[in-house]
Amino acid sequence: MSGKQLAPDEAVRLAYVGKRYFLDSRSRTQIAEELKISRFAVARLIRKALDTGIVSISISAPGPVDAELSIALRDRFDLDDAYVITSATEDADHLRRALGSIAAELLAARIVDGDRLGVSSGRTLLEMSRAIGAIALCDVVQLTGVADPMREHGTEAVSTLARRSGGAVYRLPAPLIVTDDAAAATIARQPGIMQSLAQLDRLTCAVVTIGAWPEDSLLHDSLVPTGEAAELIARGVVAEVGTTLLDADGCAVDVLDGRMIGISADQLRAAPHVIGVGGGAAKHAAIASVLRAGLLSGLVTDAGTARHLLEV
Repeated sequence: MSGKQLAPDEAVRLAYVGKRYFLDSRSRTQIAEELKISRFAVARLIRKALDTGIVSISISAPGPVDAELSIALRDRFDLDDAYVITSATEDADHLRRALGSIAAELLAARIVDGDRLGVSSGRTLLEMSRAIGAIALCDVVQLTGVADPMREHGTEAVSTLARRSGGAVYRLPAPLIVTDDAAAATIARQPGIMQSLAQLDRLTCAVVTIGAWPEDSLLHDSLVPTGEAAELIARGVVAEVGTTLLDADGCAVDVLDGRMIGISADQLRAAPHVIGVGGGAAKHAAIASVLRAGLLSGLVTDAGTARHLLEV
């Protein structure tokens, strides 16, 4: 069926929804609110716009991207963005560079002047910050305190992105976790930290890494000496994003909430765009958990992880 066979008002409606979704990068939820219909109705309109030829897509995948897996992942988890890289090696450093390169392209296309960008810690996002070239003028916000000052790369990624963008930078020069709730409250009241924490309610986009328990999490490693890491694993913790710990079902394990300094799950959900970046077999369960929790609107991952996610 072609667009010419449609009634004029329907063709215009399909074209409008297609433009808002594919060109203006509006989410299905945002379009639904604008048109006062359900997001499922928006999804049907997008599909019809494609099926009727009102919208046509020419795919020129950036770098080593598996377009079919990317589309399948986006549709399965109702994501605004999904990019799946093909990687010829399981080498962790190579995978981080490849993921960081694609995440840099996605971020450069997503950010517009005046945005407020939140960035979490991690070696993959450090690679992303190094790979990114031109980026629109935006403020950059560090999303969490530092889990391990000797191994942490979050502050370098924040600084690099701020230099690229030319906007203000809001750092969190604080630990990710402290000894008790009172200590966390005292730190949060310090003027500079209080100013940075206030930005977490104003984010327009966030890019986060996903910690996998116990294999790939600096927070986990920092809690091993106290025995808390083993206790949290016994409670079912498999993932960490921002200051939120999650079990395999995507449910929060909130025993540390009062001691953590950084972005909460509610603040992540309030951001219009939250892009998760991560891959590798060690992160399969963790990424699945974060998707189940509904904390991401976009994901950059590898083909092996994507296949696993599509099977769970």
